[in-house]
Amino acid sequence: MTYNGATLLDVLTTTPHATATRTADGCALVVLPPAMPPTVAVPGAAPDGQRKAAPHLRRMLVTPLMLTARMVLRRPYIRRLALQLLKRSPLLYRRAYAMMMTTGSVAAPVQPDPDHVAALSPRANAILRGLRTLDGSAPRPHGGKPRLAFVTPLPPERTGVASYAVELLTELSAHADIELIMAQDTVTLPPALAGLPLRSSAWFAEHGAGYDQVLYQIGNSPYHSHMFALLERHPGVVVLHDFFIGGVLAQAQMSGAAPQAWSEALFVSHGYSAVHATETPAGRVQAHKDWPCSLPVLANATRVIVHSRHARQLAADWFGERATRHIDVIPHPRTPPASVDRAAARAMLGIAPDCFLVCSFGFIAPHKLTHELLRAWIGSTLHADRACTLVLVGANHDSPYGVEVEALIRGAGAGARIRIAGWTDEAVYRQYLQAADVGVQLRSEAKGESSGAVLDCLNYGLSTIVNANGSMAEFPADTVWRLPDIVDVAELSTALETLRADPARRSALRARAVALLDAAFRPAACAQLYLATLAHARAETATRDAAWRTALAHDGADHQPPDTALPALAAALAANEHGVRRQLLVDVSDWAAPGATPDALAAGELRELLGQVRPDLRVEPVYLEHTGGAPRYRQARNAVGRLLGLGWLAQAEPVVDMHAGDIYYARAASPAVAAARDAGLLAAWRARGVTVALAVHTAADAAAAQGMDADRLLCGSAALAQALAVPPTGAAATTGDAIGRTSKRL
Repeated sequence: MTYNGATLLDVLTTTPHATATRTADGCALVVLPPAMPPTVAVPGAAPDGQRKAAPHLRRMLVTPLMLTARMVLRRPYIRRLALQLLKRSPLLYRRAYAMMMTTGSVAAPVQPDPDHVAALSPRANAILRGLRTLDGSAPRPHGGKPRLAFVTPLPPERTGVASYAVELLTELSAHADIELIMAQDTVTLPPALAGLPLRSSAWFAEHGAGYDQVLYQIGNSPYHSHMFALLERHPGVVVLHDFFIGGVLAQAQMSGAAPQAWSEALFVSHGYSAVHATETPAGRVQAHKDWPCSLPVLANATRVIVHSRHARQLAADWFGERATRHIDVIPHPRTPPASVDRAAARAMLGIAPDCFLVCSFGFIAPHKLTHELLRAWIGSTLHADRACTLVLVGANHDSPYGVEVEALIRGAGAGARIRIAGWTDEAVYRQYLQAADVGVQLRSEAKGESSGAVLDCLNYGLSTIVNANGSMAEFPADTVWRLPDIVDVAELSTALETLRADPARRSALRARAVALLDAAFRPAACAQLYLATLAHARAETATRDAAWRTALAHDGADHQPPDTALPALAAALAANEHGVRRQLLVDVSDWAAPGATPDALAAGELRELLGQVRPDLRVEPVYLEHTGGAPRYRQARNAVGRLLGLGWLAQAEPVVDMHAGDIYYARAASPAVAAARDAGLLAAWRARGVTVALAVHTAADAAAAQGMDADRLLCGSAALAQALAVPPTGAAATTGDAIGRTSKRL
């Protein structure tokens, strides 16, 4: 028997009414509803002992293969060839992927940070790095151009972010002294940018503190895998091109470039429910697509730039409204083409002057709805019209989906005017943009990205068909032909036929699209918004640094040894911040030690709580550590892993900060609660705005709860609540007597 998780969470997170029954010291009493059978399936996919020897044996068998695979993953050209072969066999691909994911987090040891203090939380350690940088240094002078580190992939890397960076750099370079931070062997820049200094990411890791600001371009591709460690060490403004970044994190882990990047980001962002989702073979393959994993980026950035309201809303949907406080929406810029020569482009591509050319731009993939486009074309009158041609301008998907695309094209008949252009260089890509009459850019399962291909179509004056998915729903209805989010093939056929037959409508869409881009999407206008965000972030950082300098000066007056003073100050500053999300900290100290097991009620209650997923609240089991000086709480990853049957190896268990708005929940009679009270932790938390809630299930709990520094007591019965309530005026019985009588009844 246990308590319903949703009910228990509601009780813990709802402030009791002012008229609620209370104890003599003002603690609110709440009677829990009767316990019931668990409503959440007990996680744990394997019987006891089934997993214990497997990880060690698996590592022995696959280590040589993993070393070879990681060498492949770090070389883009070889990686593409290997993926083309693997994805032709879905079963082999899934097995290889699962093997890489399950070994990636443990195959290569993580080098310890020599400056890391084990007694501090991750946030306190980050603050400590900042304090060490500020300690003894003078504030940076204002005025003049700021020195800006620009961390990005650059041409000739085959990523749209590289082209995006060039457009942005052209405008920003007049306003800042920019140095380019890159992790690639060669760089090709236009003459106007060729003089910008180039720095390696390894150099920046050691010298990044010397810049006034850092601007990161982060997307969900391997070109960004080195940036997460840099962002943690040198916080800055982040342009988040993709809200879901599980792909790049998984690649970093599988390649060994960052052995715990994916596992740690998944846990920090989404907790135990997400970790448990990766315990099945299907979950291991799918999880990096199902979970954004972007909370560490939001937490480490000084501010975040996204390109759509949709991306900003995703942050609220996944992590709560508080996560959006430092997110700015700035359009994805597009430079107008220098010239558009339709006739010359068609001549170069071998396309007849009178051909009605429809193009879909970008690599072919299931989320691009290529099957739907092909079926709509084949089912329309355009398929039988010899003056109409459909070209997919992009590389085919190296998977069974791509094979099906090719089969659909073959099935259209020998004379079908449908073809895949494959990957094209920039010149040929722009020739197709100039030659086309209509662009079709469809999406499903938007993950916060903004389609550069849609903007390219609008930029070159194409009448563009989109569906209302993600950021594409934000385009005004008179600038695109917008289909519903769920694309109906017949409706898409009608749209194609209508645009073919109505040149005036195509012309009107073209004019309004270009006007929209001129008004809001040109690099000069976007750069001004960037400068405003950078200025805002710099002002916020300066205010914070000033406060830290004041704290350092006061701290120095106490004449504490530096090796203890700075860490203590960092811990205090971290505790006084607001976390990105509220935390429900469930104390499991009684059974956190190896070999200890919780009672059935505690185990069921924790499983129920962990089964509740709320964007603005994280359920975090914790335990009290007494060693190494002052008592502190750590994440109970290993104990909970054993309880849930997770297959992970021994985990590092970071120290936990408690912030205003957080909730601490424990069994009243737990020795850890008494120890936390005696150490002054409960009183300090409550003074900081943390709610202390204690469970009272037995008479022993009721006795222990008396005089405890708590805000509310969750009683398992009305009798227990009555025993703890303020006695009626003039009553002779004491609370202790009532508890004694209640004990006999229990």
